[in-house]
Amino acid sequence: MPSLWWERLSFRIPASLVRSYVPDWIVTLASTLIWLYLGVAKPHYQPFSVNDKSISYPYVPPNKQTVTNPMLFAASIFAPACIIVVFALGLRRSAHDLHVGLLGLLMGVSLTLMFTNCLKNVVGRPRPSLLARCLPKHSGAPLSDPPQGLSTVDICTQDDIGVLNEGFRSFPSGHTSLAFAGMTYLMYFIAGKLHLFDRQGHTYKSFAVLMPLLIAATIGATRVADYWHHPTDVFVGAAIGICTATFSYHQYYPLLVVSACDAPYDPRKSPEPLLPLYAHHIHLANTGSNQPEPRAPYARSASTSSLPGLAVQ
Repeated sequence: MPSLWWERLSFRIPASLVRSYVPDWIVTLASTLIWLYLGVAKPHYQPFSVNDKSISYPYVPPNKQTVTNPMLFAASIFAPACIIVVFALGLRRSAHDLHVGLLGLLMGVSLTLMFTNCLKNVVGRPRPSLLARCLPKHSGAPLSDPPQGLSTVDICTQDDIGVLNEGFRSFPSGHTSLAFAGMTYLMYFIAGKLHLFDRQGHTYKSFAVLMPLLIAATIGATRVADYWHHPTDVFVGAAIGICTATFSYHQYYPLLVVSACDAPYDPRKSPEPLLPLYAHHIHLANTGSNQPEPRAPYARSASTSSLPGLAVQ
């Protein structure tokens, strides 16, 4: 009886290869810890006007949002990860493709959330529902700002500091940036596996590639509909997600116009030094030459890596 493909999938990865990807995972972990910290840090409180209609919308609690946080993480991280697993193990049968596929996804997501939370706290833009969160002091007379000035957070009577702090984290949209990070990465991944630009013009390929972007755009639109963000917050959040996903994907995969765009870059054979200059001096010292070694042509194989344990034999 022939063995199943997962029974033939070996994970005996060389230790040198494991060490070569440690810096990537450290960056991903560090970015995750930073965005978690920034998510609970106190934001900047921008002055505001109690007569500003753009911040006078009702407050929709997190559990009443159209796309809740669990739904967001499921759509932006869990679903793309599952699709990557199916393509990498079910179709290509490559543990290396699985590893760098998931690493790129998590790196893009963590960088996105770190950038987003950093900007949220620095800018401190009021959300559309700020006044409903703030609960300004009201003595019976119509609310008004100080003469020749704006109101500050000091007029708020909100007891829940978390609700109040979130009221000043409008720019940029975290839901939108995360959705576009996960969905843009998935778009690139699917486009590469389907060879989108193979000059065959199959409509189903374009449909499959564009669907993730439609999902991300819909999630972004709900942030405006739920009064959690201004339209400009959503646009900037989308730009952040697209940029970080593009960066993280192309750390491990070639451009979509390359013939071997479905295959990741070859596995690293040894850890790369932090500074190229250091590697240059070590090479010259070992060879005794005063001339640097010519660089090898930049080429990647379309076949599954031949390193032991990285592909099904």
